[in-house]
Amino acid sequence: MTDFRRSILDLFARSPFKPLTEHSQKVKLTVLKMDDAVKAYVDGDQAMVNALYDEISALEHEADTVKNNIRVQLPSTLLMPVDRTDILTFLKQQDDVANSAEMVAQMLTLRPVSMTPRVKEVILKLEAAILTTVDEHVEAVSKIVDLLDSSFSKKRVNEVQEIISKVDSQKHTVDVIRQEAMKVIYDSEKELGPVGVYHLIELVKEMSWVAGHAENSSDRLRLITVRR
Repeated sequence: MTDFRRSILDLFARSPFKPLTEHSQKVKLTVLKMDDAVKAYVDGDQAMVNALYDEISALEHEADTVKNNIRVQLPSTLLMPVDRTDILTFLKQQDDVANSAEMVAQMLTLRPVSMTPRVKEVILKLEAAILTTVDEHVEAVSKIVDLLDSSFSKKRVNEVQEIISKVDSQKHTVDVIRQEAMKVIYDSEKELGPVGVYHLIELVKEMSWVAGHAENSSDRLRLITVRR
C-alpha cells in the first residue's frame, strides 16, 4: 500500500461510537456501586461504605482511561459522520456522571449520620430515581452504533430521541424528589442536628448531579442526531 493510500485510509479511522458505549458501561458500573454504597450508608454499615468507595474510585479511574483513549482516537483529521466537538462534549458530560458518583461515595465516607426512617426512605427514593435516569441514558448510548450503521435513518433517530425524552422526564422526577428530600431533611433537624442536616443536604445535591450529568450528556446526544 502506498503512503498516499495509507494516509487516506487513516482519515477514516475506526468509529468512536463503539468505545463511547464501552465508556457508558464503565460509567454505569460506577453508578451501580454508588447505589450499593448509598444503601449501605442508610443501613449504617460504614465499613461497607468505605470498601465500596475504593471500588468506585477504581471504576471511575477505568472510565477515565477509556475516555482518554477515545480522545486520542479523535484527531482533528479524523473524518466522521458527526462533529468531533459534539462527541467530546458528550463524552465529558458522560464522564462527569462517574465523577459525581465517586464524589457521592467520598461524601459517604466522611460522616456517618443516624437517620430517621423518613430521611432514609426519601434518600433511597431519590437514589432509585437517579439510577433509572442513568439506565435510560445508557440505553440511549447503546443505540448509537445501530444509528451509525443505519446511516442515521429516520427510524433509528426517532428511537434514540424517544429514549432521550425518557431521560429528560426521569431527570424531572429526580428534581421533584430532591426537593422532597431536602424538605424532609430540614424538618428532621431536631433528630439530625445542624451538622447532620448540612451534610445530608450537600449529599442530596451531589447525588442529583449524577442524574444531571446523565441528562446533559443525553442532550448532547440529541444534538448529534438532530444535526444530521
